[in-house]
Amino acid sequence: MKLLERLFSPSWLQRAAYVVFGAYARLFRGLRVTGAENVPREGPVVIACNHISAWDPPVVGSAGPRPLDFMAKVELFSTPLSAAFMRGLGAFPVDRSRSDVGAVKEAIRRLRAGRAVGVFIQGTRNAGDAAALDGAAYIALSSGAPIVPAAIWREGRSFRVAFGEPIQPVGKGREAATALTAETQRRIASLLPRPQGNPV
Repeated sequence: MKLLERLFSPSWLQRAAYVVFGAYARLFRGLRVTGAENVPREGPVVIACNHISAWDPPVVGSAGPRPLDFMAKVELFSTPLSAAFMRGLGAFPVDRSRSDVGAVKEAIRRLRAGRAVGVFIQGTRNAGDAAALDGAAYIALSSGAPIVPAAIWREGRSFRVAFGEPIQPVGKGREAATALTAETQRRIASLLPRPQGNPV
């Protein structure tokens, strides 16, 4: 296990993977990014995004200007090899079948260390208009980190990613988290393209 951890060290693997995948996505999947200037270049930040496919973590991660640590479903850490690889990418496990306090604490720890943490606010992909969960808001309120809303969508085979202006968390407790979640979801929706035929 120690050998795998050294082989897949995040000190090189995370950044290298994002550079390589980012080049691939731009050249072959038509990735276009707007609003990257809204992502702080240093200090703690929560990137809160919708979730449409398994491509989302590498696409959103390579779209931003800095390394991004994602919560990832615990099933992706089921073997020593896959666990070492995922950790090398900066990911950490979350058990979606329960309230995973350990994952929340790990996210807060990373934010307090000045990292950027990515959270898919609806908890699972292909969620459509499903209600957002309060996880991103809670870790932002607990750590004091701003939330940057992000939206990902497809235009044919091409990926589009947009980052919105940061939201500074205010308050504490359930009501503050619910309000912050609602505002974050509203901002994400505003970044997505309007359905054709809808009035502007």
